[in-house]
Formats: sequence, C-alpha cells, structure tokens
Amino acid sequence: MTFLRFTTFSRPLVLAATASALLVACTDNSQQAAPAAPPPSVTVAKVTTQDVRESQKFVGQIAAVDQVDLVARVSGFLEKKSVPDGAFVKENEHLFTIEKAEYEAALTKAKADLASAKADAALKSADEKRDKDLFQKGHVSEAAYDATLAQLQQADASVEAAQSALEQAELNLSYTDISAPFPGQIGKTTYSVGEVVGPNTESLARLIRLAPVYVNFSVSEAEYMNAVHTHNINPSDLSPDVAPTISLVLPNGESYDETGKIVYIDNQVDPTTGTISLRGQFKNKDIRLLAGTYVTVVLEAPKAETELVVPQAAIQRDQQGPFALVITPDKKVEQRYVELGQQVETNFVVTKGLKDGDEVITEGLQKVRPGVEVDPVLEAKPVEQS
Repeated sequence: MTFLRFTTFSRPLVLAATASALLVACTDNSQQAAPAAPPPSVTVAKVTTQDVRESQKFVGQIAAVDQVDLVARVSGFLEKKSVPDGAFVKENEHLFTIEKAEYEAALTKAKADLASAKADAALKSADEKRDKDLFQKGHVSEAAYDATLAQLQQADASVEAAQSALEQAELNLSYTDISAPFPGQIGKTTYSVGEVVGPNTESLARLIRLAPVYVNFSVSEAEYMNAVHTHNINPSDLSPDVAPTISLVLPNGESYDETGKIVYIDNQVDPTTGTISLRGQFKNKDIRLLAGTYVTVVLEAPKAETELVVPQAAIQRDQQGPFALVITPDKKVEQRYVELGQQVETNFVVTKGLKDGDEVITEGLQKVRPGVEVDPVLEAKPVEQS
C-alpha cells in the first residue's frame, strides 16, 4: 500500500516540472527573438549665415501721376467721337467734336461787331480832332469839345468790348474740339454721338496717364523711425540719386521686375490713424501697373548684413511661440524656442535661440519628441544646373 500511494503522487509532479522547464525555455527564446528598435531617421539642415538686406513690407495702392475727367466746356450735340473706348492716345490727339455751327455763327457776329465798333471809333476820333482844333481857335466851347472827347472814349471802350467778345467767341469755338492734354489711355465714353453735352453734364470720359505711376502707402510712426535709421531716408532730400529704393510684389505673388524711388513723404502724422503717408514712383515701362491696384511695397536697406538663417520647414509653433527641434551632440532631440526676423525666400532670419552650425530637423518631425534619440541625415543640397 505504501508503494502504490507513492507512485500515484510522483507522476503529476514530474509533469509539472517538465511544463515549467518548457515555459522557461520558450520565454528565453522569445526575448532573444525581439531586439530593440533602431532610432528613427530624420532629415536635418544646418543653421547657416547669409547676407540679408533688412526689409519692411507695406500695403500700397497704385495711382496715376495724371488723370483727368474730360468735361465739355460748351453746350451742344456731340457730333463726333474720334477714338474708340480704351484707346491709347498721344498728347493733343483729337478725341471729341461738339456741333460747331452755333459757335461759328457767334464768331462771325463778333467779328462784325468789332469791325463796326472800330469804324465808329474812327469816326469819333476824327470828330475829336476837328473839335479840338476848333476849341483851340475859340470856335467851339469847352463843353462841346468835352462831349466830343467823351464820345471818342466811349467808342474806344466799345472797341475793347467787341474785341473781348471776339476772343470769347473764338474760345467757345475752340472748345468744340476736345483733345488729349497728355498721352495715356481713354476710358469708356459716357455719351453717344447725338446726345447733348455741356459743362453741367457728366464727363465725356476719363483719360489716365499710364506711365510713370505712383504707389501710395502709409507707415506707422515706429516703422517710419526704423526706416529713417535703417534705410537712410532723408525727407529733406528725395532727389533720384539718394532717394530710397522700393520694390513691389504684385497681387498674384509675383515680384515686379522694376524698382522705384520714394518721391514724397508727408509733413505730418495723421492724427486719426497714427500713420505717415509716403509715395513711390515707378517708370512702369511694361504698363503692368494699373491705377487702383493693391500691391505690397518692399522697402529694403541699402546694405546687406550677415544674419543667421534657418529653413522655414524647421520652424514649428505652439502657444509659447515658434520653436525648432535641434539635434544635440549625443543625437537626441532638444526643443528650442526662437525669435524670428524677416522671411528670406524659404528661410527665416533667427535673432535668438540658435547658433551657426546647429542642426535642426526639417523632415520627420512627426516621428520624434524632445529627449528621444534619432538617426540624423543631413539634407542634400540641390545640384546647380550649369
């Protein structure tokens, strides 16, 4: 009985021990089969220095140097329209004709009135000479001579009045022809041929000089003070040789290929806005700048300064401001908050937070966090085409 009891209990113990040994062996094998994951690979770029011209940007609007509403100075039927709407015209080119018949008749009458007045004045002059001689000889009283002299003076005054009326008639006739006071482009005509126009009707059309053009913009007091210091602006001397240079960015984001000059600075700060008005001028040789267009005015410093720059792709932002993820010497990620200056193409100027030679992550930002180890790969520079 003792032998049978011993055999019954010893077999399960042997099986349990065997299972435990197998479990331990499997656990050791699984741990050996799962090695540690390699650090994530990220693309990095070096913080470098670059010669940068400090610039300021402002919203500006293109304005015509000359523009005029062509208003009829005499009344009458619009007889002729010499150029189509939107035409480019030269200085003194004929544009409109107002019916002339009434003004030609008035001119003819004025000429006749002047001739009559001159004839009467000649007669009165002869009377005056005769009576003066008779008065000196005592044959005519002084009163009679004074009356003859007054008649001559009245006749001379009538000649002057008739001469003035003739000149006015000539002017009125000349006003029936309307010409371009300067070269430019004419807009849409308000009236059709046959309609009555005059000084009290709307303008016939608007003529705008297309080149050169102005660009008007305003700057704050602080921006103005910075510009005076950085860009050598001298309000007392804006001659072409020393006036600050400006450039434009068009509404489609394209940089305009001409540079302009500041030609006007207001003499006071607008008390309602706290800004100062400035005006630049561009030659506008290609006639791309049209009056009324909103543009970005770029005011650049005359000299370039060496600045630290960082790729735009390396900059992230949170509630505390912009930051970059920097690779430390032991290849770990460090978050650094930075202060940024102006944007230069695809880079930002860095004024604080980074130094020359720092490596910052530009690609793979979503795979890392501060403190983790990474495998940095330096960003390949594009090959320049020969």
